[in-house]
Amino acid sequence: MRVKKESLKFLYGVFAVMAFIFIVGMPETVKAEESPYYIKVNRQQNVVTIYEKDDNGEYSVPVKAMTCSTGANNATPTGTFDLSMKYRWHELDGKVYGQYCSRITGHILFHSVYYNDTDPGTLAYNGYNRLGTQASHGCVRLSVADSKWIYDNCPSGTVVTIYDDKENPGPLGKPSTIQIDTSSPYRGWDPTDPDENNPWSKSAPEIKGAEDKTVEAGSKKPDWTENVTAVDYKGKELKVNVTDNCDMEKTGKYEITFTVEDELGNISEKKITVTVEDTQAPVIENKKESITITDVSEKEKLEKQLKENVSAKDNGKNLSGEYISLEADQLMNAVQGKRYGIYEVKAYASDTSGNKSETVTFHVKYSDTSQEQTADTEPKENDTGKPDRGQNGERQQVPKNPVTKDTNGQTDTGQNAGKQDAPDLYAMEDDTGGLTDIGQNQKELTESVKLESKNSSAEPRGSTEYDDSGQKYQTEQIRS
Repeated sequence: MRVKKESLKFLYGVFAVMAFIFIVGMPETVKAEESPYYIKVNRQQNVVTIYEKDDNGEYSVPVKAMTCSTGANNATPTGTFDLSMKYRWHELDGKVYGQYCSRITGHILFHSVYYNDTDPGTLAYNGYNRLGTQASHGCVRLSVADSKWIYDNCPSGTVVTIYDDKENPGPLGKPSTIQIDTSSPYRGWDPTDPDENNPWSKSAPEIKGAEDKTVEAGSKKPDWTENVTAVDYKGKELKVNVTDNCDMEKTGKYEITFTVEDELGNISEKKITVTVEDTQAPVIENKKESITITDVSEKEKLEKQLKENVSAKDNGKNLSGEYISLEADQLMNAVQGKRYGIYEVKAYASDTSGNKSETVTFHVKYSDTSQEQTADTEPKENDTGKPDRGQNGERQQVPKNPVTKDTNGQTDTGQNAGKQDAPDLYAMEDDTGGLTDIGQNQKELTESVKLESKNSSAEPRGSTEYDDSGQKYQTEQIRS
């Protein structure tokens, strides 16, 4: 009977080992090889730093830092070791279990914060919140995400050095850790666990304040993140990143994407539509209130001259002449017909969206400078200050020494002209019907004409002309 009992105990032991293996899985042995990484653990700062090789084959390039918990009271040994066995789940001291375990030396492992069972929902959340401090029995505790990274990327044979440095945590510093809300119904789960059933993974960050916007074309691009916030499941504010392809110079609709990522690697994204529209009319003004132009043979050149007298801006930017319109038909027609004068011109500007500016008005003097008179071409005046009508063609010159008849019918050719200073004479009849020498009796006749004109309401009896010297003489007597 005693033998049978011992046999039963042996069988029970075998069954127990088999059950344990079934629960936690067979240990994985990774073939020793040269590792792409080298691991250093700062026992005092509770930081793990991963290094990779530089160009010379030395492990000098830090690539990743992790916050850990080493053994309380320096229970974690210092020294240099090689990783060996790996376990998906493994029983730890105190009948608790860890995920993604990698043996450093003896009973010292890298592993997750412990669980009460091989159930990822039974995490010791208080122990999790102590990451970054000495808290273990000697193992190096990590978050599930970090312990899994070593499990997946650092094969057996990877060198591990455990050392002390109270001042310097490592070249990449000491990362912050997530603190689990102990009142949360999800507190039994490691927030970093990639398990598809992890409820934390459904608590993606929340983005607030991201709304569609309308902006003015040509204006300064706004800060899209203004009034936009994002928080993780703990209410911690997160940085918001923006993907922006908005062209502020071109009207249309554009998509702006906001992205945030929490410490668990959960990513949230939100898109908004930004409408760029042009609602502001251009501004136009005259450079001068009036300008002068001369003959312009081409219409395009004339329009260019007119447009150069105005300046137009749209959203503070200068508009070229193609955006300026003219109302100058009257001037255009005048130029075609060479009708010189002063004309009114109106101008306004339109932008690509059809917004029209106010209209400005200026005056244009259209002149022919090649035909302008100068002082040298003014009509000349004689010594008396009166125009020389004989010279300018307004009246014909009075002939000198006109032929007259005396009382005897003889022709007087002006033989006596040189005897007097008076101008050459016309012959007239006196009251008796005889001929009167105007040159000899000029004074009497002039006075007679004046008196007769004064006393008569009829037409004047004679008209007055001027000779070359400017003196008057009577050319014809008109009787009423």
